[in-house]
Amino acid sequence: MPQLGLGQVSRVRTAVASVLALWLSAGCERTEPAPGRKDTAVTVVPPPDSAVVQLPPPSTWDSSAGPALFVAGQAPTEATVIIGTHADSAALDTARFDVAQVRAIELDLFAPGRRVGSARVGAAASPPRSDSCATWPRVTLIAATPDTASRPSWTVGFQIGHAAEVALDSIEGLPSADSSRVAAEIARIASALPGDTAASFRGLPFVVIKAWRARVQNRQILLAIVVRNVNQEANPRQERLFLVAERDTTPSPAARYTPAYHERVTGLEETVETTDPIAMVLLGTERRPTIVVTRDGPMGAAYALIERVGRHWQRRWTTVYSGC
Repeated sequence: MPQLGLGQVSRVRTAVASVLALWLSAGCERTEPAPGRKDTAVTVVPPPDSAVVQLPPPSTWDSSAGPALFVAGQAPTEATVIIGTHADSAALDTARFDVAQVRAIELDLFAPGRRVGSARVGAAASPPRSDSCATWPRVTLIAATPDTASRPSWTVGFQIGHAAEVALDSIEGLPSADSSRVAAEIARIASALPGDTAASFRGLPFVVIKAWRARVQNRQILLAIVVRNVNQEANPRQERLFLVAERDTTPSPAARYTPAYHERVTGLEETVETTDPIAMVLLGTERRPTIVVTRDGPMGAAYALIERVGRHWQRRWTTVYSGC
């Protein structure tokens, strides 16, 4: 085999290195697609979002007040049952009530200012479904003591042992001079309340429609309904105030009342919503002073518990509107 000279060997090595370099560079370049070929984009589908379930807000009903509020019906032996944990969140036309939880329980029945007796829940039924009416369940009452449930004076009831009475006296029963003095005090408090933004009522006198006094330990509590009227024949308007005031009688029996809670509504005299206290009790294990109020207006009827929590009065629980 012939031997290569040094020059030939050098030329061979150079040729091999050139071939390797071309091969490596070709491998690193991106291969172009063949004519007529189209790349297909792969669509990446993200995972579906998790379904968001709208949970109702937690109820503000205090279970130490029992399972429900019972309100006197059209007859003394009938009651409307407002299930506490449903009332402030559920729509009545979709709510499902477990009336079995109130069947056969015993109730304390209250009127404004006193306990009037007791009764036992008899038959209970869920409300009928209707597109035009949304109502609460109703029950019949069986007198636990003679003449208890037949008395027409009871307004609200709670499961026995969960509420205690508070003496509530109307100022209508006071001597004329005392009644006038309390009414003047209420008007003074009403005139100083914040939130008086309806210009058409400014400067008009406050008229006390109803007022009550109660005493809880060393505090005297005043409840009042106060109105102002714009007497325009074509557009009679009314402002209504529900007012709670109190005073501490410990330092001085003559201490002045100070406002503790109020609600203000305005509207046409015939349709403005009314708020009326129907009972006052000491409620739950803490025996909180509690005012049970009813609201009536174009949307129907609703109920609320206004309680003294700590040192302040607040609306702690309220129902949706019901009615036809």
